[in-house]
Amino acid sequence: MITDLIIKLILSLALGALIGIERERRGAGELVEGMRTFMLLSFFATLSAYFYQFFNTILIVIVAFVIVGILTIFGYISKTRKKHFGLTTEIAFLLTFIIGLIVFFDSYPYIFSIATGLILTFILASKGRMHNFAHHLKEKEVWDAIFFAILVFVILPIVPNTTYFNFFNPFLVWLSIVLVLAMSFAGYIAMRIFGVRKGIALTGAFGGLVSSTSVTVAMSEETKKFPKIFNTAAFAITLASSTMFLRILAVDFFINTDVAMKIMMPMVVLAAVGYILSFIIFKNSKSEPKVNLGSPLAFKPAAAFGIFFIVVFIVSRLVGTYVGDAGILLFAFIAGLVEVDAINISLATLAISTITPTLAIHGIILAAVANTISKWFLSRTLGTSDLVKDVGKVFIFLIALGIGLLFFTVI
Repeated sequence: MITDLIIKLILSLALGALIGIERERRGAGELVEGMRTFMLLSFFATLSAYFYQFFNTILIVIVAFVIVGILTIFGYISKTRKKHFGLTTEIAFLLTFIIGLIVFFDSYPYIFSIATGLILTFILASKGRMHNFAHHLKEKEVWDAIFFAILVFVILPIVPNTTYFNFFNPFLVWLSIVLVLAMSFAGYIAMRIFGVRKGIALTGAFGGLVSSTSVTVAMSEETKKFPKIFNTAAFAITLASSTMFLRILAVDFFINTDVAMKIMMPMVVLAAVGYILSFIIFKNSKSEPKVNLGSPLAFKPAAAFGIFFIVVFIVSRLVGTYVGDAGILLFAFIAGLVEVDAINISLATLAISTITPTLAIHGIILAAVANTISKWFLSRTLGTSDLVKDVGKVFIFLIALGIGLLFFTVI
């Protein structure tokens, strides 16, 4: 018991120090609260939780919180005298007290406590990027976020969670659509916050979360305007395409854990090989072409994806029933040429009760291979011959590797 308490007190001090360092560095010359204050605050919170448990009275924690609240008010008053009126540090002060309480009630390996402290520190440290993002936020993007909130918190709860015709569940279909849009929007927001001009690798990584096909189209068109950037454009395209494999894996973990665990090796191998080849072949890339990806939550692309997803889901089920396994694999390849998320979710969902995990995994891999072929064709159609050669060096290897993994995937 004593050892456990000591560990929690040390962790509490560490998290308080982490938050305090960020605040002291950010607000040098204007803050009353510094690193030591945040450390003592978190330590005080953990001790108050211990005495609450020891004496079995919540009054101790209430009194401790009131004291902290009074200190927060005095700190803010002192700061306003220096013409500083922000409330961020005061809110962080109160949250640090709460984190100190969480540490005491948490248990090894203290994931919740550490995650909470790191998230708070990240938010505090991201002031510049968040302000820059907010200042450059477009009105349309605000409405896109509202649209997404409606999809999740208004429409999703009222969608029937009932299976029709032994295979179609509207709630699961809508949840799948929301999941893909959420992941795409997260990548889009990351690009808006960090900016693609911070490095072309960010374009590939975040662009792959939004849409590797969109990155391919945008970069290919850029090479038509500026032929000399073909090497850098190819780097972004192959990097985004490699991220696609991890995106597939992440979606599968939400839909069908069994399929995700079994497809993890092929997807990780394809992504890792793609990343390595991209960095080796294009390590001398210097220019940073501009890429503008539209919001994935814009009504038209979101509606188009939803319709395409429902069609793919229904057709996959019908093909599996009336044509058989070969028909599903053929349809997975054809659907993958257009869009990989819909067929990925459809097969992962069908693998829960309708088809075997083996068939689903082979179909998903085929769809990923087909999508890679499609992007190579897009680069050939929209880009320069130099771009096609560079992209081909990576894509040919990934296509061959993907086909090879179909025969070596152990279920």
